[in-house]
Amino acid sequence: MMRVFKAIRFLFVMVGYSLHMLLAGRSLDDSRRPWHSARRQRAGSEALTKGLGFTSEVRGSFPEDKPSLIVANHIGTLDPWLLASQFHVAFVAKAEMRSWPVIGMVCRAVGIIFAHRKNVMKTSGTVNEIRDRMRSGVSVLIFPEGTTSNGQQLLPFKTGGFEAVAGMQDGYIVPMYFHVRTINGQRVTTETRETVTWSNPQGMFANIWHLLRLGTLHFVIRIGEPIPASGGNRKELARSAQEAVQQLMDEEIAEL
Repeated sequence: MMRVFKAIRFLFVMVGYSLHMLLAGRSLDDSRRPWHSARRQRAGSEALTKGLGFTSEVRGSFPEDKPSLIVANHIGTLDPWLLASQFHVAFVAKAEMRSWPVIGMVCRAVGIIFAHRKNVMKTSGTVNEIRDRMRSGVSVLIFPEGTTSNGQQLLPFKTGGFEAVAGMQDGYIVPMYFHVRTINGQRVTTETRETVTWSNPQGMFANIWHLLRLGTLHFVIRIGEPIPASGGNRKELARSAQEAVQQLMDEEIAEL
């Protein structure tokens, strides 16, 4: 019964905040809309994660004053909302999500930047949109692994997402690594923490349903030193970012 209650609350918060953002955003000019969406998204994500019994703590400092591209590992369906509960961010997502029932409306409401999987970051429009969002004070979040994993090791970073910041004189890449630390108050091990990941064959909603069954989850989010984007191409930046996230992962595992 508790899992059903959480699922209802999850849908109510997502849809409710999305409708509010869509309606409120109509009265704003284009320059103010990204920050409005990010601010309301953070409030909605805080309510969502609290209702689901998820908490998180941040290790490290986030550069609020720098146009930033956040690159993080990817372990499950709710990763974007967990990170959005701590930071003002915009997401980059595959273009197909625009037409998904319910999810599509949520994506449009929170200002997701849509990119075609086969042409990610290869169009000047997508690159410019990401840079404009970053310079407006809203960081942009990508998951360069391209899919979810168990978080025990990083998958090779795809380089397409780094095209948006390659050579950007005022841009920075902020590496992050996060994973669950406790489940129902019990400290995880390197093996038991895999239970929260989307590493087994299952659909998106099946993964959410599984997470709701686990109870209270506490995550640790580690932030690395910002990487200047001005001096590298996308392949070099992807390599530097992966090394930085790998170091954060090693630090987290060492504490377990």
